[in-house]
Formats: sequence, C-alpha cells, structure tokens
Amino acid sequence: MTVSPGEGETPIDDLSGLLVKVKNRQELSDLENKNNYKAYTKYILFMKPASKFNPFTHESLCQIHKDMFGEVWDWAGIPRKTGGKNIGVDGAKVGYEINRLVFDFHQWEKKKTPFSEAGVKLHHRLVWIHPFENGNGRWGRLVTNIYLHRKGLPLLNWPQDEKLIKATFKPQYISALKSADRCDFLPLMKIHQKDSTQ
Repeated sequence: MTVSPGEGETPIDDLSGLLVKVKNRQELSDLENKNNYKAYTKYILFMKPASKFNPFTHESLCQIHKDMFGEVWDWAGIPRKTGGKNIGVDGAKVGYEINRLVFDFHQWEKKKTPFSEAGVKLHHRLVWIHPFENGNGRWGRLVTNIYLHRKGLPLLNWPQDEKLIKATFKPQYISALKSADRCDFLPLMKIHQKDSTQ
C-alpha cells in the first residue's frame, strides 16, 4: 500500500510500525481519527481544568501522543531519532528541543505571559519540533487545546470538512506556521482567534 502525503503532511514511507490492517489511506485516517477522539475525550471532556495531571513535561507530552496513536502505530509516543522529514528539527535534537520547550513554557507561566500568546507560542514550537514519526500537527493542536482548557479559555475549533481544509484552512495554517518560524506570530494568532469556539 502506498500512503502518499497531502499538502503539509509528513510522508508515511515506513508502514512497519502499523498495528492494524488497512487497505488505503482513508481507512488509516479513519482509525487514527477514532484513536485521536479517545485521547480528546480523555484530556478535554473527562479531565477537569484543576486536575493534578501536568501535561507539560517531556514524559506527559509523549504520553499524549501515545494516547492519540497507540492503537494504530507501535512508535506512538516515542520521539523519532531520524531526520529527513519535510519539517522539524534534526532527529538527534528532538529530545533537547522538547526539554527546552518545557523549560520555556514554565518560564512563560512564571512571567505571566498572556494565555493567548503562550498558547500560540506553544502551538508553534510543538509543530516546529515535529518530534514523532507522524501525527505531529494533530498532537500539537490537542496539546494546545489541553493548555487552553486548563486555563478556562475557548478551545480551538479545527475545521472538519475535508474540502474546506484543503481549499482554504490548511494553506493559511501552513503559511501562519512558516511566519511563526520567522518570529511573526500574528497570522497564527489570527487563526487561534478565528477558530476558537465561542
């Protein structure tokens, strides 16, 4: 089976870690989405903002990814050691960059960085590091929503319509992430504001 990437997606060139049998990309996406929803239910619907669970440690960030993809892929929650992705830091630097983000995040908390600004910076850095073999965008968005949920803020409401995503949302989103790579967070901030549920 060939699993070719869409625009802005990490290519899946090694299916050896697949735990389920699938016939095509759509079946794989459906199984991943089902697993993702279970994680969303665990961390957003069932977990109170005041929970003692701290999602902003190296271990917890990996556990969230495992909860999202562990029923489909055996590498879920395990930081990659390889490079060659179309985005992300070198595989040898993944652990360092996750730890640096955790440190920076706690500095934002200590300095009382506005929640909206911290959420955008967190979102960008998670995707920029791209620590896992796949599923990094979905993982980054769920972790961002966990942060917003814990702060009692509206969650980001990502489009569900595939045509809308491909035609307008994804190009804007990728462009906003690239702007954030250059320390221009305004486009990503606008997406956060636009796509927050009321």
